[in-house]
Amino acid sequence: MGFFDLFRKQVPVPAEIPDEARSNTLPEIKESDFIDDSDPVEENGATYSVVFGSKLPIDIIYGFLKEDYENKAYNDALTNPDQSYKAANLDIVRSNLEIKFKQVFLKYEDMLRDIDFHILSRGQAGLTDIVELLRSKQNTYEKHVEELKKMKEDLDKGALYMMGIFKSYEVGFTRGLASLSLHNLKIDASL
Repeated sequence: MGFFDLFRKQVPVPAEIPDEARSNTLPEIKESDFIDDSDPVEENGATYSVVFGSKLPIDIIYGFLKEDYENKAYNDALTNPDQSYKAANLDIVRSNLEIKFKQVFLKYEDMLRDIDFHILSRGQAGLTDIVELLRSKQNTYEKHVEELKKMKEDLDKGALYMMGIFKSYEVGFTRGLASLSLHNLKIDASL
């Protein structure tokens, strides 16, 4: 008998269990008990989706830049195929983007002013953990403001990623004009 054998519990070896008894005593383990391979559906039938973004005001600008201007322009060309109409709509898109930038900058200014107040008051109360959390949020907001300033400069310089919405509008308008011409040619050919 070894030293470690002193700590081992003596367990009696059970007698052979017949197959009939074994199936009655142990439940069957199924894969479905551990793995849910069904489609991810909420109770109301909508599927789950991943949302990108920070849920902060900068997402307004990114959302605006990702809008589908090609289809809007296509429909605009079918409605009014005039080039001055296209130019006016491009000006409206740019104006709307400028307004969004102003709104987002104002929102961040308000958020930074609020967070400055909370950092000061919570610091005076000795809540160092809260102050550090607030400084982290403040740092995030400041980085967003820097990114927004860079984006605004890139818009003014005509950087490709910022001009995509305007190019998309032009492509859609041109596609609409082409579709309108092809439709008119088909009508003329059938006469």
